[in-house]
Amino acid sequence: MLTLQNFETQIDAAILQRGKQYYSNKAITWLEETAPNTWEAEVEGTDTYQVTVTLASQDEITEISCSCPYDGRICKHAVAVFLALQKEVKKAKSQKAKTSASKNVFEKLLQNISQSEYQEFIRRYAAKDKNFKTEFELYFAEKDDRIDVGRKYEDLMKKLIRKYTDRGFIHYRATYGLAKEADKILAGGEEFIRKNNFRDAFALARVVLKALMEASTNSDDSNGNIGSTIYQAVQLIQNIAGAGQAAPELKESIFIFLKTELDNPVYFNYGDYGYDLFDLFQMLALQLNHPAEFLTFIDTQLRRLTGEYESYQKEYFLKRKIDFLEATGKTKEAADLVQQNLDIVSVRQGEVNKAIAEQKYIAAKNLINGGIQVAERKDHPGTVAAWQKELLRIAVLEKDTETLRRLARHFAFDRGFTLEYYKLWKETFTSAEWPNEIEKYIREIEAKINHEWKINKGKYWQPAHPPLLYQLGPVFIQEGYWDRLLALVQQENNLETTFSYHNYLAPRYPAELLEIYLPALEQYGNKASDRRDYADLAARMKQVMKDIPAGKEKIIKLTQYLKEKYPRRPAMQEELNKILK
Repeated sequence: MLTLQNFETQIDAAILQRGKQYYSNKAITWLEETAPNTWEAEVEGTDTYQVTVTLASQDEITEISCSCPYDGRICKHAVAVFLALQKEVKKAKSQKAKTSASKNVFEKLLQNISQSEYQEFIRRYAAKDKNFKTEFELYFAEKDDRIDVGRKYEDLMKKLIRKYTDRGFIHYRATYGLAKEADKILAGGEEFIRKNNFRDAFALARVVLKALMEASTNSDDSNGNIGSTIYQAVQLIQNIAGAGQAAPELKESIFIFLKTELDNPVYFNYGDYGYDLFDLFQMLALQLNHPAEFLTFIDTQLRRLTGEYESYQKEYFLKRKIDFLEATGKTKEAADLVQQNLDIVSVRQGEVNKAIAEQKYIAAKNLINGGIQVAERKDHPGTVAAWQKELLRIAVLEKDTETLRRLARHFAFDRGFTLEYYKLWKETFTSAEWPNEIEKYIREIEAKINHEWKINKGKYWQPAHPPLLYQLGPVFIQEGYWDRLLALVQQENNLETTFSYHNYLAPRYPAELLEIYLPALEQYGNKASDRRDYADLAARMKQVMKDIPAGKEKIIKLTQYLKEKYPRRPAMQEELNKILK
């Protein structure tokens, strides 16, 4: 077991010495616990390397990774981080012990202080520490309406963002700390809700949301830390608006806030927050009976969305407008808007769904065929396929065998192999009919692939034989044609390909697979160049020994051969030793 206490006894002396030099020279430029018991660090060397260490109980080191090219288990950069972690963990334990020892004294003291002494202490401490005064006022905000909660949280968020901003930008390493502290502020919103203080909960959530949205435009949030906190702020506003105890006046305030904020494209361009908030905006428009304001807002957005890359948002708002008109009883206006916008897939899909629900299959198919024509004009093959699947859905409902067979067969092999459609195709034939049908398909595919292969024969990218396995392999598996599957796998004679069919063929043809595996594994070992390759090689060799017991001695012999051939590859030696154990 490798721990922070014993690692020095388990590491090569030269690596250990180099790691100590890195630590002494302060090569660790960043070290942080990014998740419970997971530490990340950056170490300056020939380049800047990222080290990740995961700890378990008793300081056990369970996982280590470093981005450097060293192919051994533990590099000098990891050693430097271990040394730094010794100090960090020791400090954390010391703080925990002090906290535990002082807890009883503190509790006893609280019980012995009078109310006037409490008040005097708070006055003095608030005069010295403005942050304490702010936190105190916010905690008891519901006791005094004169406290401007929103303003105080604005000040807190400004200070917080300024703390993590470097020359006008928040770097990705700083986003974790910013989000963590913002999460603590948002937790105050949950506390307000617990006290039924929805007004101040909304004031808090509103401030955090606006501040972090602005911050996200000047940050590298590729790890999603700020985004996660923004979603929490959105969720908090949704919870407030959905609370039965929230006053109608507060819901009006939320509606007005959303109408203003959603006019800012940042909510849609820097994440999906705008769509979540728009759901709430629409719900409140219905609850508070503000149809005119809601529709005016949508129309304003539609006039603004004229860019080439804004079509998704435009279609989204059009669909929501149609839904809202229907929900408010303006069915004729909704129907007119539908007819004007049938080129939008979601709008047409809504009409198709209605027709199918009413069993108006001819009308549904006409709509779908129109959608296919539009998609073909726009050169959108994915949309064409989606509409064809709708035709297949109707064929199932109508028991239209001819259409069902045609489309199910098409989608069974359209992009690779899809078992769902294969089974659907097969179910349209009796057990007596099916063997002839599937053999006919196999002959068609063989003829097609062989013809294409002959046309391209001699070209540099052309395989040495017709590539039948990719298309016929799944069919042979479903039909249990194991001898035909083996023949195609033997033709490929490739380690990766053979392993993809290993579970099907190893129990049935162990000797034949072993003939492929032994030379292929040796070749893989010769080409392997890093620990990942060595570990994969060892795993494959162990799998072969397990599933083909007759080949165990030959695999062990191959392992010993590779160990002797490459004595200066320590990582390979370690991985191959696992096989011999």
